Amino acid sequence: MPVRPRGPRLLLAVVLMAMAGLAGAPSAVAEPAASGASVAPDTALVPRPVVVQQDAGKAPFVLRPSLAVVADGEAARVASQLAGELRDATGFRVPVRAHGGSNAIHITVDPAARYTVDGAAPTPESYVLDVNSDVVSINARTAHGAFNGVQSLRQLLPAWAESRTPVVTDWRVPATHIEDAPRFSYRGVMLDVARSFQDVDAVKRYIDKLSRMKMSVLHLHLADDQGWRIEITNDGKATGDPIDYSALHRESGATAMNQQGYRGELGRTGYYTQKQYRDIVAYARDRFVTVVPEVDIPSHTNAALHAIPQLNTDRSLPAPNPKTGVVDWNGTGNVGYSALDERHDLTYTFVEHVFHQLAEMTGGPYVHIGGDESHAMGHTRYVDFISRAVPRIKAASGVGTMGWTEYAEAGLSQKPGFWDGSVVQYWVGSGDWVRDFIAKGGKAVVSAAGGSYLDQKYTKDTPIGLTWACGGTCDFQRYYDWDPTTTVSGGIPEAGVLGVEGPLWSETVRGGDQAEFLTLPRAAAILETGWTPKAQKDVADFASRLAQLGPRLTVAGTNFYESPGARWAATVAGTDAVAPNGVTTRHELGLVAAPGTKISENGTEIVPDTVATDGDPASSSALTKPLTATAKCEERVLPVTFTQSQARDSLHAAGLYTATVKAAFPQDTTCVLTPSVGDPVSVRVRVSDARAEDRDAPAATPTLEVPRNVKAGTWVPLKLTGFALGYVDIRIDDKTLYTVRADAAGRFARHGVVPAATYDGTHTISAVQGDRSARQTVSVASELRPLPNPIDQSTLRVHDVDSQETVGENGAAANAIDGDLNTIWHTQWYSASPDFPHHITLDLGKQYDVTGLQYTQRQNARNGRIKDYRIEVSVDGTTWKEAANNSFTEALTPQNAEFDAVRGRYVRLTGLNSQAGNAFAGAAEINVGGRPV
Repeated sequence: MPVRPRGPRLLLAVVLMAMAGLAGAPSAVAEPAASGASVAPDTALVPRPVVVQQDAGKAPFVLRPSLAVVADGEAARVASQLAGELRDATGFRVPVRAHGGSNAIHITVDPAARYTVDGAAPTPESYVLDVNSDVVSINARTAHGAFNGVQSLRQLLPAWAESRTPVVTDWRVPATHIEDAPRFSYRGVMLDVARSFQDVDAVKRYIDKLSRMKMSVLHLHLADDQGWRIEITNDGKATGDPIDYSALHRESGATAMNQQGYRGELGRTGYYTQKQYRDIVAYARDRFVTVVPEVDIPSHTNAALHAIPQLNTDRSLPAPNPKTGVVDWNGTGNVGYSALDERHDLTYTFVEHVFHQLAEMTGGPYVHIGGDESHAMGHTRYVDFISRAVPRIKAASGVGTMGWTEYAEAGLSQKPGFWDGSVVQYWVGSGDWVRDFIAKGGKAVVSAAGGSYLDQKYTKDTPIGLTWACGGTCDFQRYYDWDPTTTVSGGIPEAGVLGVEGPLWSETVRGGDQAEFLTLPRAAAILETGWTPKAQKDVADFASRLAQLGPRLTVAGTNFYESPGARWAATVAGTDAVAPNGVTTRHELGLVAAPGTKISENGTEIVPDTVATDGDPASSSALTKPLTATAKCEERVLPVTFTQSQARDSLHAAGLYTATVKAAFPQDTTCVLTPSVGDPVSVRVRVSDARAEDRDAPAATPTLEVPRNVKAGTWVPLKLTGFALGYVDIRIDDKTLYTVRADAAGRFARHGVVPAATYDGTHTISAVQGDRSARQTVSVASELRPLPNPIDQSTLRVHDVDSQETVGENGAAANAIDGDLNTIWHTQWYSASPDFPHHITLDLGKQYDVTGLQYTQRQNARNGRIKDYRIEVSVDGTTWKEAANNSFTEALTPQNAEFDAVRGRYVRLTGLNSQAGNAFAGAAEINVGGRPV
């Protein structure tokens, strides 16, 4: 394509300020365009292209039933994807042809094309897009560039182009000229499937949604302390290698987070077979997304140590359980405590085998070895491991390594060229290490935690997410307003930057909907940082384009955070209906995509949701008044009621609204759906002799399946059927332990946990969801015995405590007797802490012959666990008699301290020191045993 003549052009900041109209009409709240130019009101280009020119004075391209896509050669695959998507949304045939015609979209891949992007040389991903009334043309040097052009075209189409079923709307594309190329080739998002698993379909949906915004890399975090998610076979083992690699997925594919889920939801177990993983890689490749697999070493390796006995040595961390020979599984969010043995030859045999198979399955340029937070093994051991492991992994895999900031430190003493072909991923730490890494042949991907970690809460009220990296408001503005060359301390040169990434860690994430909620819109901001030239970035401009993107996400079924920082656009489309002949029932005539809104109580209005006290965050909408609608079906005017399959709540954006009427249709009818804002849309109701759907069919009987014999402290297969979509309480002996979520078919089939604190004997496991329930009796094998003569914990009160932490965290003393393992008593540490001893005194309410005390350690951190203790009993709370002194172990299960009866009303537990050797103490739970006097 020849070079475009130089001349004035309209910057996108002006082009895209208008809010989207409803049903193709200008919105009542639209801003006027700049003088001398007009723009399409529904443009939602994210990321922002390098050059955009639009002119509303020129006729648009209109998609008609005769629409075709014209492409051949390398462009054919991209053309087929686009044609399939347009068929779904429009209902048109949309054939793909090798030669032209009218009303066509032409996609051309020409490696020798000489076009330029704003005067710069073309890159493998660059493209030019032109739209006029006769034709749409996309020209690129590679299929990847053509794919990028198609994504921009999709964003120029009405939001309803994202629909999976045909809709009736004004299928227009504004006259547009775009010249575009990315700033960086690596524009990534990381999905942590180790802590809580995401199945294949969820990962594919994630790829679909983010590749629309030109994501080029999906970083899959496949193994961590909590779980191992990829099948590694024994094929090709080194001679003499005794490891059974299938144990990795067999043992640690069945573990996950068992804390920090919303509404107590248990982390999801599972793993990818090699066939499934290859399927994900191929699916990503078809969308020009490179997969980077990560298995974190030498720390974050508890799952590997739990599965492979031969990796457990007297130097690996933590120490193995002497009864099993491996470390216990860990479902907490603890970090930095695990480590491989860097002196153990089999350690390197293990990593060579694992990364060889990962690289072979992936076929990409990198394997990610993690390398972060190896606190427990110390600096010298860590540097020794990385220095030895990196050359071996590069040789075994045949590709470059990636690692987090810390692994760059291992190269400080190495010669130039040590990091050739490798990448450091900056999250925190020294810029000196990164610059040294680049000087020795590597590149940097920038993921500074405070502005790119997607697992952080949006605000303090966000029900999932963490806060350690980003406090206060962590919305898209903060994730947009940074640059990779300056975020690294001291700065790094542009030539040393491979790109940017937004990592989504999953301590609190359960399921694809929650992953999407934390990812978007912040990932869109990060991806634009990786694409758009620094000089053209503008957060206000981004917010206006994001507002237009919102309805597209809604139509696509994408969950996202409806930030109050965007004035979300709204749009209406019609849907043709089929009605049973002469039967009065409800019919669907249209759809509304309106982020930041909710339905009125009577269902007749869609209203902006600007309050934060109704169970979901406050948002903002382009609607300035409630949206209502009527339908005129020949001579009848019918009121419209709106419904939703997914209402807006604290973790879900407003889903699509369905516009329905209740009526009988004796013959085929044309109806005109008229919204209160925007243009009417004409739909057809076709009469059928088919019977109306029976919506009152009886529900299936709920069932629960678990093994009849289980072991305390293990994950066991758990299968539910016959429930409704949503949360199901899992109980043992009628005490709720956690929840799981049944799918749309009312099923759940993964693993559940039998808590380590379960006593030996027969117990009842039940699943309860409202009035639906199922139960099963199981035999539990456990070494734990109950506390003799237990006193009802709810009758206990805190009499006094020497110290409690109520600033840095909720460590109030009352948490030790509330029956909840997730709450703790913790002595003061935030600003100042008294040293040991630390005590808590409980009032039993009346006198007992006290016979024992049960102590349960803090579950999610080692820094609050008592080691040596003293127990005293008092009649009056003043004069004390010692009843016992001994030591607790580091076991997370309840520990009994039993003694001869001592009469009294008050019991004092005094911690003399801690397991971690610090000045802090505490407890998750304290129970007391005694006989009433």
